[in-house]
Amino acid sequence: MPARGGAKSAPVNLGNFLLTDASSPLSVVAGTLDGSGRAWRAFAEEKSAALEGVFDATEKVRGNAEEPRGFLFCEGPGSILGIRIAAAAIRARLALDAAKGVPARPVLAFRSLHLAAHLLLRAFPQEKDFTVAAESRMNALNLLRVRGGVPEDDFEEAKTSETEKFSAGKFFVLPHRRALPAALAANAAPCSVGALLREDPAVFADVPALLRDVGNAPDAVNAAEADAYARWTPERHRAA
Repeated sequence: MPARGGAKSAPVNLGNFLLTDASSPLSVVAGTLDGSGRAWRAFAEEKSAALEGVFDATEKVRGNAEEPRGFLFCEGPGSILGIRIAAAAIRARLALDAAKGVPARPVLAFRSLHLAAHLLLRAFPQEKDFTVAAESRMNALNLLRVRGGVPEDDFEEAKTSETEKFSAGKFFVLPHRRALPAALAANAAPCSVGALLREDPAVFADVPALLRDVGNAPDAVNAAEADAYARWTPERHRAA
């Protein structure tokens, strides 16, 4: 796990890295950094389903450019399907590299809510205390709190019925499909990570604690335990 709060980690040369973020339920973001690792060579946001969007966005930003030197991968929380499609695409590239005897390329993962928090802090330096909210599973949201300009180390999942968690303070809400709880909607401002990231490609170079090396096994993270999800069973749907 990266030190996402105030801790620092060693800087990484991100020149010619390829970024893929399919954590949003509404779009996929992709970008290629230039040789400095601080500016976009190309950037795209595809507002389509993840299955098409991951590959369409990646193709738009790659074009005829050289092979990426490494990958920046959003591991969530967010759309499990989208994140795992992006992870599978990266794993396939790494497997092809291995088959050809090409040295392994680094895969550096980042968390969606922590990236949003740092982008907001950089874009709006007057904001020091707020919470970033994003859809989780049905009737639940993921929350990351920022206090004194420092994001907490981890996010939490809250039920939409826990109105006391949404009734005070300022919230920035990532793009979502479902309606927000009334208590949250009253305090919420929209946060487009794609738009902020387009304008701030240097965020990863300046905040290396956002990134962690996941080797050749990128995957999705989620706040909920796997066994907490409701499973389909025939008994639940049989007539009484």
